[in-house]
Formats: sequence, structure tokens, C-alpha cells
Amino acid sequence: MKWALALIFAMSFAAQAQEKTTTTTTTVIQSTSTIESTPKLETQAEEAPVVTQVATVTEVKKEYPQFEFTSYGYISFAQGETFKTVQNLEPIVRRSMDLAEFAFEGEYKLTDSSKIEFEVEIEHGGVGTTIEFDPFEEFGEFEQEIEKGGEVVLHEIYYKKDFKKTDTAVRVGKFPLFISLGSVLTKPHKYPTILASDLEGRMLPLGWTETGVGLEQKIKYGFTARAALVNGLNSEFFRTYSWVGGGYQRHFESMNADNLATVFSLEWGNISKGSGIAFAQYAGDTTDNRYKVDKLKVPAEVRITTLMGNYKWKGLGIAAEYIEGSLENSDKVSAANATLGGLAKPKAFAPLGHKARLESVQLSYDWETPGLVFFLKAEHVNTFADVQGSIVKNPRYDVSRRSGGFMWMWDTAAFMKVQYARDKTELEGLPETYQANVAFGFDLSAFEK
Repeated sequence: MKWALALIFAMSFAAQAQEKTTTTTTTVIQSTSTIESTPKLETQAEEAPVVTQVATVTEVKKEYPQFEFTSYGYISFAQGETFKTVQNLEPIVRRSMDLAEFAFEGEYKLTDSSKIEFEVEIEHGGVGTTIEFDPFEEFGEFEQEIEKGGEVVLHEIYYKKDFKKTDTAVRVGKFPLFISLGSVLTKPHKYPTILASDLEGRMLPLGWTETGVGLEQKIKYGFTARAALVNGLNSEFFRTYSWVGGGYQRHFESMNADNLATVFSLEWGNISKGSGIAFAQYAGDTTDNRYKVDKLKVPAEVRITTLMGNYKWKGLGIAAEYIEGSLENSDKVSAANATLGGLAKPKAFAPLGHKARLESVQLSYDWETPGLVFFLKAEHVNTFADVQGSIVKNPRYDVSRRSGGFMWMWDTAAFMKVQYARDKTELEGLPETYQANVAFGFDLSAFEK
């Protein structure tokens, strides 16, 4: 609550500092025309009169609201080695095709300093599922209605107000969290790989957006500070294979908001445009956001700290990030989740690490003339970097990935991406596997310079 009051105070201060000015431009045009004298019979000449014309031009006022939009989408083809079950050590080759994503982004400009932004995503060509929790069943049950595989998601929608006098901006609604490269580099043409980060999804929510209020302040020397108070995670959906990523509250029609989270970041330059570095931190409890409140009665705070950067110099580029996270009382969260009933039951995926780490570095070269971007990338994630209580480290979730490939942009907005990767875990006896992916798509935001 203290953070909420602090944010409200900062917003009020910024609003008071903003000056409201209205200007009208009037242009006076003077033109002098000379009428040549016509000779009279008496050979006398008369001077031509001087005519002054005054024209008043009033500035044309913009009509609001104004609507702008952009869109992107892609389809992917994949072939790779996988395993029949998590206990199996013999890889099998599978192929798949996926209408991965289509996104429509709209922007309503209300004034020259305020707007409403939204993004609708159609993922995997589907409609989605809805889960409900029925507390009146004998033990409390989760119920799910399946309409079609995939989802249609209102990924973000928020109101943004810019106070130009003080270089301050306020966001209210559901907006992206400035916490990782995957949540900052959201447009496909901004990264040559199939996804901005292949391994972030094993630790964090992919494309992480939350509902709340955020404040952004530009500072001298190219710095930008951000602070936000947003909805927290639900630890009932934490799983071994995605750590806290499953706690992203998109399963239900509404979100439990008994626990809120704070997000802070300090950016120098602009990571999205390939010229910046940043530090970010997320912190929030997750216990009170559980539906079965009697299963866990101790704090389960999630803390995530990130250092990231994205920089391009001429044709060369480097993008890197280091993410470290911790889950308080991870052993007790695991025990509580292991006894959940209904659809939330994790079975063998209940154990959770106390600490998780991710490192990623990507080198690229942009050959502009044919529109080719080549890249090499190395990533590592370990969601059992440290454990608590009776939880045992699982080396199968200590994963290293090496990948390479290229992105070819043609017709400005159309692209093809090719990526080949090899995965290796620390589990003894588990062989190294490969993944080959090809994606075709478009990104209209590539027209924006």
C-alpha cells in the first residue's frame, strides 16, 4: 500500500507540473503589385496604386479521436528431437506446423498527449479455454471449458498520458512489464530468432503483461526510470518445467488481486531500438492470490532481478540478459501444490527450485542490402540453482542451448526466419537433442522508422 500511495503522489505531482497552453497562429501576407501607368493624351503618367492584401490563416485543429493500427503474424514449421515422457531417455523425431500468432495493435489518440493502446492476439489459430474455480464442491474443484485449441487474447489495453513539460508518462490498464528482453522486444522484426528468448518460457511468463498503474520518468543523460504497481502471480500454477511462469493469471475470467507486485527499472538509451542497457526488479507475494487459500499459509514472495542490453553498431549487434529469481518457501509451495485436486494438480511437476537463473547472449550481423541478419546465440537456464527443505535438484532442468540462423526481410515487412539449435541438459545419460525451425510472417511495424 505504501508503494501505491507513493505512485499516486508522484502522478499528482507530474499532473500539477504540466502546463496547458493553446496557441493560434496568424500569418499576415503582404503583397505589392504595381500597375503600370497608361499614357494619357497629354503624355502625363499616373503612379499605380499600392494594394495591400491581408490574409489570415488559422491553424487547422486536429480532430480527435484518431485511430492508427499495425499488425504482425507468422506461421512456423519445426522438426526436432523430443522424448515420449519425462522419464524416457531415448529421443524421437517429431515434426509440427503451427499458425503461431497473429496480432492486431490499435491506438486511439484522444489528444496530442493522451491515448489508448490495445493488442489482440490470436494464438495457434484457436479460440481458447476458460477455467473456473467452484468453492462449493466438497474440496473445491477447478472446472474447464474447452472450445478450441489456442487462444484469442486481449494481450494489453491501457490508457497513457504524457506530461510533456516534465517528460513524465502514466499508464493505467494492462501493459507490458519492463522485466526481460522477451517483454521489451515484442515486434518480430526486432530480433532475428524465432522468439526473442527461447528459454525465458522455462522460467518466466512469455510476453509478460499485467494490470495496474505505471509511472515513467525521463531523466538527464538518456536515462528513463519506471515504477509500477501491478497484479501479482498465483503460486497454485507454479510448475517444475516453467518455474513461476505458469502463475501468470490468464487462466480465469478474473484475476485475484489480494497480492500486488512492484516493478522498477532504470534504462539508459533505448533497448527496443538497439541502443540501450537496463536494470529491472520485480517483487511480489503470491500466497493470497491462490484460490484454495487453506493450502498454503506462509509467504511465497517472488523476486526477479534482471540486467539486459541490446546494442547495434553499424551492422554488428549484441543482445544479452542475465535474470536471477527466488521463490520464498519453495518447498512449502511445492508441498501445497502436490495435493491440489482438479485441473490444477501438477502431479510429478510440483517440485520447485528456490532460486533460478538465466543467461543469454546473442551476436548478429545485419547485411542491409539483401535484408539479411545472421546470428549466433547461447542461452542457459537452471530453475534448480538452489533448493529448500526436502526438494532435490533436478539436473534435467539445467539446460544449455546453442543456436544459429538468419532472418531475411523482404518487401520491408515480410520475413523468413531459419534457426537451428542444440539442447543439452546436466542429466547424466540424457542425449543432446536438436531443433530446426522455419518461420514465415509479416510485421507492419517495420515500416516505422
